[in-house]
Amino acid sequence: MDEKSRILKKINHECLGGSENQLKLLLKHLPDKSFNDINLILNNSNYDLLEKNRINILWMQHFVNQEESQNLRSKEYTDKLDYIVFNSNWNFEKYVYQFKVPESKSLVIKNAVEKINFQEKPQDKINLIYHTTPWRGLVHLLNVFTTLNLEKVELNVCSSTTIYGNKFDNIYGKKYESLFGKCKNTKNVNYLGFVENKKVIDLLKKTHIYAFPSIWPETSCISAIESMAAGCEVVSTNLGALYETCTPFGTLVGFDRNFKNLEKKYSKVLLDSIQNFWSEENQKKLKLQREIINATYSWDVRAKEWKKFFDAVRKLKN
Repeated sequence: MDEKSRILKKINHECLGGSENQLKLLLKHLPDKSFNDINLILNNSNYDLLEKNRINILWMQHFVNQEESQNLRSKEYTDKLDYIVFNSNWNFEKYVYQFKVPESKSLVIKNAVEKINFQEKPQDKINLIYHTTPWRGLVHLLNVFTTLNLEKVELNVCSSTTIYGNKFDNIYGKKYESLFGKCKNTKNVNYLGFVENKKVIDLLKKTHIYAFPSIWPETSCISAIESMAAGCEVVSTNLGALYETCTPFGTLVGFDRNFKNLEKKYSKVLLDSIQNFWSEENQKKLKLQREIINATYSWDVRAKEWKKFFDAVRKLKN
């Protein structure tokens, strides 16, 4: 068995989430030999995934509240790890503060996207998109979008529970049926359900604004990175790692646990972004944004970071 297949065996192949896609892209961009002696574990602190004769590296993209991360509270478990890779400085800090993970074993390697070629945006209307799971703020976006009731503004919703596999969908899918039903019955909203990543990228090329009133503590936010790389304005909140990921280009609303207040604040900022999208100043910003994001968040750059890291830890082990 080749090294990449060995690593892939440990993930749930029904799950098509951002973390799983990041692992597959890492495997795509590095040669098989880069994974020699490496036991790379994605988002799961299960003892059974550790291997005695390899370098145990946990790649943790989950937030501290997730079940799969809880063994990181245990010194017994972290003693068995060689390294923990976090996807943002914000996420790293949360684990240090709340779980006391060893800083000496911790490092940050940020997420990445494949470069997105720019395509001129349509000028006859403004396209918004929401392309993440429903519990991250979709209900609030629908409330805002309905209240604004704008002409020549459409919202494409790419959201479902099937992205995490049939088992997950069977458990949680019914909870969001009414929300998806509302999407289908709201004026100027196109509910697209689950859309594979390549087709999402094609949609982003024709999209003006990623409308994401996030109520979820994102640990990085790949959907925002992809949107910025495609030249979309990102209008979100400053919750979690969104500030770190989107600064200085994103338009961020201060998070508010009073969701009525949040919707009011978000509505004003979203409307302003729609009305000013084509301004000369904003177009200059978006051009700079897509150039910098495609350069700094590119897999061409990130693959070199991972290769350098793997080479270094193997050398230390030997």
